[in-house]
Amino acid sequence: MSFPGVFGFSDFRACLLAWYEAERQLRGRYTKADVSRALGLPNTRNYFSAVLGGKEVSDTFLERFVALMGLGREDGRYFRALVRFQQASTPEVREEALELLVSLNRSPRNELAPERMEYFRHWWHGAVRALLDTGDFGDEPERIGKSLVPVLTPGQVRDSLSLLKRLGLVDRDGRGFWKPTDQVVSTPEGLREELVLGLQLEQLDLVRKSLLKRDAPKRMVSTNMISVSLEGHRHLLQVLEKARSEVRSIVHKDDRKAERVCQVVLALVPLTPDR
Repeated sequence: MSFPGVFGFSDFRACLLAWYEAERQLRGRYTKADVSRALGLPNTRNYFSAVLGGKEVSDTFLERFVALMGLGREDGRYFRALVRFQQASTPEVREEALELLVSLNRSPRNELAPERMEYFRHWWHGAVRALLDTGDFGDEPERIGKSLVPVLTPGQVRDSLSLLKRLGLVDRDGRGFWKPTDQVVSTPEGLREELVLGLQLEQLDLVRKSLLKRDAPKRMVSTNMISVSLEGHRHLLQVLEKARSEVRSIVHKDDRKAERVCQVVLALVPLTPDR
């Protein structure tokens, strides 16, 4: 087993684990404590295991990992961007790191069409597409923007319409109005998890903004804090997955005219570590 290189990974911890397994096979005996020691830490602190388990990597130890793995210039830049993307504390840092990841990724199976990537970059592209199904809209960026909550700028709407047209996701009907086509756009391979994660963070922020806005459209938001067995946890996951399927089924079978654009959020977030 040889280390495949950093460009095939979209999770820096999976990358570190693959590098470690390759090193262990090459050396015959190479423990996680050996890695911690090589990073400049005593044997009593198994830092490497903690990182693989979710501990954040500081800038100092990020550079030590790059050196220990023997990464070249471009490989090192990609790995640094991957770590910073996954540990980003702000949307701006995440966006900057994602741009660098896409520009540096040389793995053929991970090549992303820029337009497809852009569709998953911001929540409003999907919202504009859905809105066009609810009424008759031409090239009216200001009207379209004001029809959504939160309101979009005319520039955002123009960018969305341009993107949706290039992707073939909207087309003019016989009266000249923009309508969604039946074509779907799938999440690109390679940076799939990162793109979806970024989009989900934006969409969850919409929930926060709606809760803070007194005059927001009527919504249903319910949160509960629970304790449950592992079997109960698995059952809850199954119930939520079934709910997702039912939502898709209702939308698919709804043959009446669309009148609302809605965001559906289902979340089950453990507040205790995996055992």
